[in-house]
Amino acid sequence: MMRIAVPICDGHVSPVLDTAARLLVVRRHRGAEVERREIALGAEPSTALVERIAEWGVDVLLCAAVSEPLRRALERQGVRVEMHLCGEAEGLLAAYRGAHWRRAKFRMPGCWRRAGAGRVCVCQCRNQTRRRHGRPKSHSEQT
Repeated sequence: MMRIAVPICDGHVSPVLDTAARLLVVRRHRGAEVERREIALGAEPSTALVERIAEWGVDVLLCAAVSEPLRRALERQGVRVEMHLCGEAEGLLAAYRGAHWRRAKFRMPGCWRRAGAGRVCVCQCRNQTRRRHGRPKSHSEQT
């Protein structure tokens, strides 16, 4: 069983998780959707948001952008954060189920480039190029 969350605004991925008004949480079991909840998010501190997302049992968060402290706090709670995604929320969820979510139609403009057989995020976060799964490159890998 897996729970996937997407911050939403008018049916699309919300631009920034930190200020999102709604969160769509979908639970899948053996590939099939078995539960769906749309949750209103209030103006609450990041720590409260992290606690709520962890309480809901979210495994993966698909989002456009999230502040670095919030991303790290979510990852400490075991939530895998996949950033720099955009587009229609339903399409992104379907693409995630089919392992096609890294296609151009869901990538934030300017955040991805081709690297070998896949796509690599090239956004600068704390002056470090981030890898596909959000782990900063080591100093030796950057040179």
